[in-house]
Amino acid sequence: MNVRGGRTAAVLLALLAPAGAGAQDLKGSFTVAFQAGTQSELAGDLLKGASGSLLGKATTIDSLRYRDVYNPDLRLQGLLGYGVGERVEIVARAGWYETDAAQGLEAGTRDGAAVYAYFGSYEEVGFEVGLRYYISAAGRLKSYVAPVAGARFVSEVLVSFSVPDAGSALLNLPFSQKDTVPVFGLDLGFTFDLSSKVFVGIDTGLRYQAAADPFEGLEDLPGFENSDGRWTAPVVASIGVRF
Repeated sequence: MNVRGGRTAAVLLALLAPAGAGAQDLKGSFTVAFQAGTQSELAGDLLKGASGSLLGKATTIDSLRYRDVYNPDLRLQGLLGYGVGERVEIVARAGWYETDAAQGLEAGTRDGAAVYAYFGSYEEVGFEVGLRYYISAAGRLKSYVAPVAGARFVSEVLVSFSVPDAGSALLNLPFSQKDTVPVFGLDLGFTFDLSSKVFVGIDTGLRYQAAADPFEGLEDLPGFENSDGRWTAPVVASIGVRF
């Protein structure tokens, strides 16, 4: 072997050595992680279109999408995992999310005048179980895909309607009930080992969440409380340990 070849081999070994030092078999190992990020509302109508009367006048309410009403906000999660194979890990995750609604959204007309909707804040506490399959698991960089399913405990949501041109308003109407709803979806993500135990990562994916049961508070405007389920895309950063 010439000098140049020896130097090349030494450089390659130096580059590969850190990856080898961070490698860890997932089977039999535990994972504990903290995650923080947000979520985006992708699809689904929070407010369904309806026709009837409001305060004795003919009223038409248009549909409003979740993403029209609720802004992305802070999501916090804690995760516990256990490796059942070299590439397979069962994970359990608890999460909390709260967001405020955009205010003064034009939602229809009453006797020809604009009707504005003001939704209250939304809060949820959830629990999910997933089965992670690691596409690559031997080196420091580990990528995975995971089907997930669980439930979310969602808060009651109130809505107020205002008709400024008529000087009229209905305040704090019950819209959806405090409820437990199913959720399922798919995770995509990766982790990077900082050491033999500590890692960081990014987790994203898709979620479908069923709608909470509605209240039926406006008999003259039936159906406006009905909501679709929602599709969301969470994005969180992770820091954790494996042992």
